[in-house]
Amino acid sequence: MRAVILAAGRGSRLGPLSNSCPKPLLPLAGVPLLTRLLHSLSVAGCGPITLVTGYRPDTLAAHAPGLSTVHNPHWGTTSIAASLLAAADAGALKHGAVITYGDIVTEPRVFAALLAAPPADVCLPVNTQWLELWQARMSDPLDDAERLLTDQHGQLVDIGGKPTGLDEVHAQFMGIVRLSPAGAADLTSFYRRALAKTPAADRWDSTTLLAAWLETGGRATTVPVDGGWLEIDTAHDRDLYQQLHVDGRLTDLCDLSTTQPAHKGDTTDA
Repeated sequence: MRAVILAAGRGSRLGPLSNSCPKPLLPLAGVPLLTRLLHSLSVAGCGPITLVTGYRPDTLAAHAPGLSTVHNPHWGTTSIAASLLAAADAGALKHGAVITYGDIVTEPRVFAALLAAPPADVCLPVNTQWLELWQARMSDPLDDAERLLTDQHGQLVDIGGKPTGLDEVHAQFMGIVRLSPAGAADLTSFYRRALAKTPAADRWDSTTLLAAWLETGGRATTVPVDGGWLEIDTAHDRDLYQQLHVDGRLTDLCDLSTTQPAHKGDTTDA
């Protein structure tokens, strides 16, 4: 199945780390995030792959020669949903695709589980091991976790916003969505209508888009996955993961050895 990597943002929460290095090229344990992501997608059987660029597009494109690219020229004033629309406008979604953030680390098994899930127009893997990861990252996991509710059949009931308790967090969104051709058309058409009514919708992230779509009758299924994924929002996250890796304690959260080619290539640290 085709894949689209949304990699337009700068990653301002990383501070100086993203001044000259696009966030997807940030090294983790010596290997750029984008290298790890491309490897995991390939191992799982996703392709061809389209990269949506924004900040420092030439640097991103040079790191992945031969990859199809789509540029979001408004990356500085829009958010990730706008990059999804840029991919749709370029025709990258017409056959359906696996959509993924470009700044995450994901074991191939996450994508494999998503591809093996029953047919659905909109389907997303969710991390059921999220609490262990969040407890490693911060003193109060609810400070940063998002509400995510599913029913007994795995249908997504609600997503996004601050939860009032752990009972409102059945799992965490992984920044990955599988769209059928119909699902891609439905979701992007809804977003175009939202933009026409609410110009501020150009700042929507994926969870805001999905939540608004669900409220109008949209349907999405979920695939529970136990770990195998890392979110890197801040320099603290990157430093924490690197230390856990050195200490041999990261594997229980995400096995980095499964996310890198046999020959790592660029091992420049930052």
